[in-house]
Amino acid sequence: MKAKFICLTMLAMLCFWGRLQAQEKGVFRNNPKIKSSKNTPAAKPQRDEFEEFENEAPKTRFTNQFEPQKEVNLTVAEDTSSIDEGQTSVVEIIDSVQVGEDWVQVADYYAIWDSKTINPYNLRPLDFEENITLQLYESGKGRFWNLPTSETKVTSVFGPRWGRWHEGMDLDLNTGDPVFSTYDGIVRVVAYDGNGYGRFVLVRHYNGLETLYGHLSKTTVEPMQLVKAGDMLGLGGNTGRSYGDHLHYENRYEGNPFSPALIWDFPHQAIRNQRFVLSSRAWDHLRGGRSVDAEFDLSKASLKRTVLHRVQRGETLASIASKYGLSTAVLAKKNRIRVSHTLRAGQRIKVK
Repeated sequence: MKAKFICLTMLAMLCFWGRLQAQEKGVFRNNPKIKSSKNTPAAKPQRDEFEEFENEAPKTRFTNQFEPQKEVNLTVAEDTSSIDEGQTSVVEIIDSVQVGEDWVQVADYYAIWDSKTINPYNLRPLDFEENITLQLYESGKGRFWNLPTSETKVTSVFGPRWGRWHEGMDLDLNTGDPVFSTYDGIVRVVAYDGNGYGRFVLVRHYNGLETLYGHLSKTTVEPMQLVKAGDMLGLGGNTGRSYGDHLHYENRYEGNPFSPALIWDFPHQAIRNQRFVLSSRAWDHLRGGRSVDAEFDLSKASLKRTVLHRVQRGETLASIASKYGLSTAVLAKKNRIRVSHTLRAGQRIKVK
């Protein structure tokens, strides 16, 4: 009996040992299934962190329909045609001018933000070394030119005047005479400058130029309005710092005025060429140590710009602050809200 018990024990041990060896050799290939309970959390597949980064990369490429097309200016590091696609977004911009003690909104438009600057006009004219060919008009594309006034009698030229630099040309007219856009473009600013331009209109054109029309008695356009060459912008007058009815007409590139006589032959009521090559010579008047104080200087006027970001679903105050190079605390202070404030989709947040 004792011998039988020993034999059965040895047989059981041999079976157990064989089962272990079978597992090690892979005889049992299928793991036993374990029923999951309702309290057992389902295992989530792990995502590769690079895949997550790729998914977060912006897939939409914004094109600002209000931004005139222009050739890349290599002198300007912040040119909007080479924006950082990783931080591309569309913001709402509100420009205001101070009239007395009140701030008056003069423009409300949408523009591309490139995480560095929203102002592409940071060119110092003395650093301008390249030549840029500007297409002034192109009949095949339906883009033409037009004189700013019906009669183009020049009463004052671009240059020094009364100890300051006159940054445009004055054209004779009578109060109430129509003033026209010289090229196709979009109205950038309609405002009043009591110490200088008076009522004025600034138009941005598709060739990269901007033209300014000052001392108007009345404006007939609004900011963000598309205009064609020959469309009326307003009526001539004598507003602002002016001594007699006339139109103050400026040509600007990257915010820097140059003589309209380089483009226009006003005595013969003609444009000099279909194309204009802009070079550093346009700003030769800034060299030589002469006084270059502007007679009417918009940079000295009380102007301010507000930039608004429209909140998208899932965005937080921290993510928006990071996008525009701000701290969460600074962004909260700008908007007079708490850092813990919960944003809602569609809400406008002031970022500048």
